[in-house]
Amino acid sequence: MSIEGIVVGLLGVVLGAAFCFAGFRYFLLLLPIWGLFVGFMVGAGATATLLGEGFLGSVLAIVVGIAVAIVFALLSYFYWWGAILVVAGSLGFGLAQWLVGLLGVSTDGFIVTVIAIVAGIALAVVAFIVNAPKYVAIILTAFAGAAWLVVGVALILGIVKTDDLANGAFAALYAQGALWIVIGAVAAAAGIIAQLQMTARWQQDVVATMEARKPF
Repeated sequence: MSIEGIVVGLLGVVLGAAFCFAGFRYFLLLLPIWGLFVGFMVGAGATATLLGEGFLGSVLAIVVGIAVAIVFALLSYFYWWGAILVVAGSLGFGLAQWLVGLLGVSTDGFIVTVIAIVAGIALAVVAFIVNAPKYVAIILTAFAGAAWLVVGVALILGIVKTDDLANGAFAALYAQGALWIVIGAVAAAAGIIAQLQMTARWQQDVVATMEARKPF
């Protein structure tokens, strides 16, 4: 257990729980924050993997993480579909790394990182084509939030280390075994059910407010 792990773990628990159980309800508030958090983790993690170093092991990784975080946050704040694509892309990135690890392939290296990025873009495109933003948002926020919620708890307990996050929350969760995966799946299912029950009357207000934010 480390101070770094506790800090990242607490952020993961707070943001993960909020996203999992109230992602659509608090979309306007949570998305820019999620964009900052996930953008930094994706940018810094991908850089660390490409350079073959530990997570946050260099100034370059931190700079790239900050740059990606700012881009993700701006997209999430100003554009409704930008927000959906950020969540979908980050989820696809994490899932791809997890699946590669599931196949027994090392998740370190340039090729795997490229595969994860392509998968993130592909899931974002699918989310756009489906054109059901409310349900896309609920499903994606529930799964993404559940992964970070469970991994955040594991970080605080010292079971997961911050270096494990270079391959994404899903890969870190999978590495802990079936019990943690089941806990994450149950949390995601509970989040979807909770959001579906709460959000029927809020969809139009959320979309209208996001549309009004567009700077151009």
